[in-house]
Amino acid sequence: MSHGFAVTFERWNQESIEAGETNDNGFIIVDVSLRDAIQLGLEYSKPSYAGACEASCSNLAQARWLTFHKWNDGTRDYYENGIDEQRALHIPDSVTPSSRKRIARLFS
Repeated sequence: MSHGFAVTFERWNQESIEAGETNDNGFIIVDVSLRDAIQLGLEYSKPSYAGACEASCSNLAQARWLTFHKWNDGTRDYYENGIDEQRALHIPDSVTPSSRKRIARLFS
């Protein structure tokens, strides 16, 4: 599979939720293989360990990214500080529609 995958993050606290935006966001890893994006960016040793994710659109063949909501659920940051982190796996344009479907199905 091609390189060019990226993983981004957004961290939300109560203030940013009320404001409707967060300044705590950015890239975890860029221009890597799918395996590295999963293991180093999403920090899952296997796709089956992932929590629920949502594709950028309902047609999985056209999905440009997968968002993993409540990525940090169960962590100290989540319970003590009220930080809700989500991460997104960004799929490069060079990936075919059928491969996009397969990638999305890895996490279902």
